[in-house]
Amino acid sequence: MLTPNKVFVDTITTQCALLLQDDRMDGTNNSGPPRATRFSIPSYYQDKDLHGLYLPSKDILVLEGSVIGYGQGHNAFGSCDVPSLVLESYKATHNTHALPLRNEEKRRIENGDTVTMKRLDVGVNLDLPEDVPASRALVELAHEMIDKGMNTSAYGFGETVYRNQYSQSSAQKFYDKLKELLDTKGLPANLPNRDAILDFLRTKIRSEIVLRYPKLKAMDMTTPRECTFAMLKSELENAFRRLKLSGSVRAGLSALDLRDLKPMYRTTYRLWEHGDDLETLLEAKAYQRHIAYFESLGFDITTPPSTSGKEYALGDIFTLSNAVAPPPELWNGEDDAECALA
Repeated sequence: MLTPNKVFVDTITTQCALLLQDDRMDGTNNSGPPRATRFSIPSYYQDKDLHGLYLPSKDILVLEGSVIGYGQGHNAFGSCDVPSLVLESYKATHNTHALPLRNEEKRRIENGDTVTMKRLDVGVNLDLPEDVPASRALVELAHEMIDKGMNTSAYGFGETVYRNQYSQSSAQKFYDKLKELLDTKGLPANLPNRDAILDFLRTKIRSEIVLRYPKLKAMDMTTPRECTFAMLKSELENAFRRLKLSGSVRAGLSALDLRDLKPMYRTTYRLWEHGDDLETLLEAKAYQRHIAYFESLGFDITTPPSTSGKEYALGDIFTLSNAVAPPPELWNGEDDAECALA
C-alpha cells in the first residue's frame, strides 16, 4: 500500500505574484539580466541552497529547488506535504533576507492565493533484491522500454533511464540515487546519519515523475493546496501503469556492474548473459579480443553462462507495491515547516 511516508516531493518550482515595490532588491547583487535578479536562498547544508528569480517589472518571484534537501540536507527521502514545503521555501526566502516579504504578501502566500505550481518532482524509492545491482535492473528496464516502443533515453549504461524525458507535460525517470550522491558528493559531511542514509540506498532504485505546468494545469494542481497526497498517488499510479513490463533480470552474473566494464564490452556481456551466439555476432578478431578481455575478469564467454541465478520479474521491481519508506531511525516523518511565515 502506498502511504505518505513512502512518497516524497523533490524539486519544486513555484511562481508568486507579489505587491509592486520599487525598493524590493536594494543592496542585492544583481547577477542576472538587467530586468531580472537571480539569487540563492542559503541553506545550513553545503550545496543545498534554493534558487530564486525576481522579475521587478511585474514583481514576480520564482523559486526552484529541492525543499526537502534544503531543510534536511539530503533528498534521499522526505515529505510529500506540498503546501508545507512550498510555504517553507517562501519562509526561507524571507528569513534569510534573500528577498524580504511584507506582511500582506506573507498572508497572501500563507493563504495560497498568489502561488502557482510550475513543476513538481514526485518520487519513491523502490526496493531491489540484494543480489541484483541497480545498474543491471536499469539496463534491462531500458531495453524493454525500447522494445515496447516507449520514448526512452538512457545514460551511464545502467545509471539513469527516462521515459518522455523532453516532454513539456510530464516525464518519468529511474536512476541509481546512491551512485548520483557518491559521484556528486551530494551528502554534506556534517549530515546526521550520513552513512546510514547511504546504506539505505544501496539496495534501492529511485523513480520520479516530473510534472510540469501543462500537466499540473490539466490535473487542477496549479496551487499548493490542490497537490494533495491523493493526487500525487494517482499520478504515480498512472505513470507506473503505463510501463506494462514483462521482462526479467537474473541474479548471479549480475554481480558484475556493467558500468565497471569498458564501454565497448558492455553490450557483449549482456548478449552473452542472454545466450546469444557471440561468434556469429562478432568478427573473428573482435571475438578473440573480447574473449581475452573477459578472461582477465574471470569470465569465459566461449561457454554458455550459468543459469543458476534467480530470475526476478521487472514488473515485480518497478512497481509501486515495491516502494519502501525510510527506517524510522533515519526519518520520523515529521515536517519541520512552520504553519505560518514569521
